[in-house]
Amino acid sequence: MKYSVSLLLATLAVMWVLWTQVHDPRWQSHIVVDPVVYWQRATSFFTHDGSWSGLEANEYQPGALWFFAAVGWLTGAPGEFEPFLEGLFVVNLLLLAGHVVLARFCGPALSPWLMLLFALLTGPLLLCRFELFVSLVVLGAWALWVRGHLSPAAFLLGTATATKIYPVLLVPLLAAAACRRGGWRSAARSLGLWLAGGFLVVGTLGMWGSPWRDVRAALEFHFDKPFGIEGLLGSGIPLVQWWLGIPLRMAPRNGIYGFESDLGTAVTFLLQWSWLFAVAGIFLFLWRRGRLDAWFEPGVLFALFGWYVVLGKLMAPQYMWWAVPFLALAPGSWFGPWRHTAVLLLVAGSLVLGQIVYPLNYSEFLAAFNGEYFRNRLFWINLVKNLLWLAAVVLATVALVRQPRTDRVSG
Repeated sequence: MKYSVSLLLATLAVMWVLWTQVHDPRWQSHIVVDPVVYWQRATSFFTHDGSWSGLEANEYQPGALWFFAAVGWLTGAPGEFEPFLEGLFVVNLLLLAGHVVLARFCGPALSPWLMLLFALLTGPLLLCRFELFVSLVVLGAWALWVRGHLSPAAFLLGTATATKIYPVLLVPLLAAAACRRGGWRSAARSLGLWLAGGFLVVGTLGMWGSPWRDVRAALEFHFDKPFGIEGLLGSGIPLVQWWLGIPLRMAPRNGIYGFESDLGTAVTFLLQWSWLFAVAGIFLFLWRRGRLDAWFEPGVLFALFGWYVVLGKLMAPQYMWWAVPFLALAPGSWFGPWRHTAVLLLVAGSLVLGQIVYPLNYSEFLAAFNGEYFRNRLFWINLVKNLLWLAAVVLATVALVRQPRTDRVSG
């Protein structure tokens, strides 16, 4: 009883801090830019009599559009922006509470406290995006799979993938584990339910007036983004080009302030797909060690999503939340005592430095790339942030490699 009361009070305290921060003008100048677009999407839907046919340009996946419309409906859209923004804050606070509840019942005793800590360290940006919605759906799928409910887990992963693309990384592990449990029919059923979850979201968008070409255009929009300045590649490529005497060619587009790599076609190709090699490496390791049933182990998923984040073209602060909840859910014994503490400290440091760069000093960070970026303090703070995250993922991967081989089949 005392534990539950203490956790409730801590949850309310963190929610209050985030609510206070998100209303501070020092934060709002950058983090409310995206919610303006969310509001425009929701307003377009309601002003066209509940139809997506009037949407002129869209870079968001179908599930995200339905999320914006839901927030708009709850706040009485179409209307003014401020009510929508406040509604977005409230919805995300409730989703954060859902993370804590799930961690309370599905993770070790420390999990809900770590979930709150990581939310606090990530900052009020979480209230201005829809990462909390997607991650809660993914966590729900994880919780179902741990309890042997593979079919609804696959369906939920499909809906999550139709909202943000990153849950697709779980599909090969899901199919392989299902195959081990029940053969090819089980794998086919899981894949079919994953597709059904995705098509339900995409199909309903079409039923409400959105042409299929808009869905394709949204995917093409994301694949055509430059290297963002926030990520590890955004720190490393500029340094290498400066050392080689190659001017940095800025190429802001598709909502990203980024640049193009001039390190050669082969090197650039390897860099932009390096995350795929890392993810494939984890999958192959699990396959060879007979541990395909272990995809639901939180430590494995932290490593999987951690590599995807750190080696991706973009590493916006909210993307780190894709991996962070699984670190909160991972038992310390999975990492080992000292390694678990080190990973927690590295991630905490990375999240704090991320807030310093974005959004508190983001204008200065942007301005640095108009001149000698390597002389600007924020460039180096951002680099350290990325290296801390990289070190945490490396330690998690080492822990994964040192796990004992097992041939059991989990359901």
